[in-house]
Amino acid sequence: MNALLNYLLEGTVCLALMGLFYRLFLTRNTFFTWNRAYLLTAFGIAWIVPALNIPLLTDTVVFKEVLTYQLPAMELSSMNPQTVTTSWNTLSFLLSGIYLTGLVFFLIRFGWGLRTLYTQALIAKKSSWGNYTLLEHPDFEPSSFFHWIFLPPEHKNRADREWILAHEAAHGRLLHSLDVLLYQVLKITFWFFPFIRFFEKALLEVHEYQVDQKMTENHPKEAYVDLLLHLIRPVQQGTLVNNFNQFQLKKRLNMMYQPKSPVLARISYALVLPLIGLLLVFFACETQEEKPNLNLSPEEQISERVMQGEVFDVVEDMPYPAGGMEGWNAFLRENLTYPEAARKDGIEGTVYAIFTIDTEGDIHDVELLRGVDPRLDQEALRVLRKAPAWTPGKQKGIEVPVKMRVPIRFKLN
Repeated sequence: MNALLNYLLEGTVCLALMGLFYRLFLTRNTFFTWNRAYLLTAFGIAWIVPALNIPLLTDTVVFKEVLTYQLPAMELSSMNPQTVTTSWNTLSFLLSGIYLTGLVFFLIRFGWGLRTLYTQALIAKKSSWGNYTLLEHPDFEPSSFFHWIFLPPEHKNRADREWILAHEAAHGRLLHSLDVLLYQVLKITFWFFPFIRFFEKALLEVHEYQVDQKMTENHPKEAYVDLLLHLIRPVQQGTLVNNFNQFQLKKRLNMMYQPKSPVLARISYALVLPLIGLLLVFFACETQEEKPNLNLSPEEQISERVMQGEVFDVVEDMPYPAGGMEGWNAFLRENLTYPEAARKDGIEGTVYAIFTIDTEGDIHDVELLRGVDPRLDQEALRVLRKAPAWTPGKQKGIEVPVKMRVPIRFKLN
């Protein structure tokens, strides 16, 4: 479950940064095809980059500390010392459950939208128009979905019918409905992202700009604008169709009469490459140790790494304390004391410490990872240094040194 939450967090950051870049640098460009490609690329980056695992041969202490196995937190109260174990796993399962519930909800809503389209197609009067199927019904507003074009009965807006058909056919030729479906999948995946609708608005705007551009290339601009003024109404037929009446007319007219962006403006699209590179480094690249000697068995490789002084972060059989976690909690409860001076000064917080359990099970290299106050920090380190031996960790059945991290929470009642 932690992997799922990490994937979603990284994907959300990718979406936020890609959306911010689009808003700042690209939204006013008249390179509509490029803008459309950028938005679809942003979808792909949000899905793919967090799932990639690009190995790096370098490693740093910072990464090792982050990856170190963490024990449940120990809470020490100033009035009634006791151990309270709070597991991140519990929170992660809760968050994962909430996410999956939302995922199912939006997936069902997406399926209902498809069912609604199919139902509308069943009740409509059908006819052919080239490669398209015309679906007419009194309740329909002009819109399209792939090769389906939804229309009111022919006696309504008869003079504008050919314009409408040409407009919706342009949506079909450009496969805008495919983009809409991809966005719906994105929305289902990242339904919790508060700014997900920005991408829907941006994508559908680009769709309309593209179609407006195609229409004004083949028809007089003034006549087309007159059609828009006559037909645009605040009607929303559905989220899965390209609706003729979806957008504010002012923005579309401004874009139609705006001078074309200069060719040099395309340089702004190249600026996204460093951004994508940074996302790959932070979210897709993972540290990897040097390749082992393939002439050695797995057990011999592990032994060689131990002999070279390597300390493992996570192993197949993690170390465990005498008496299990209950015994560990009992030891901490019996030996930790809340420093009186810190209690009087109202100092509280969580001390994070790391230590290594060697191949004999003894605790070594007790260090402060993140402190709160010197008095609390030293008390936590003092007790950890006198802790009894653990059962050592094992990798491929071989005892190896393992680094552990423990949070100790000092809390005032």
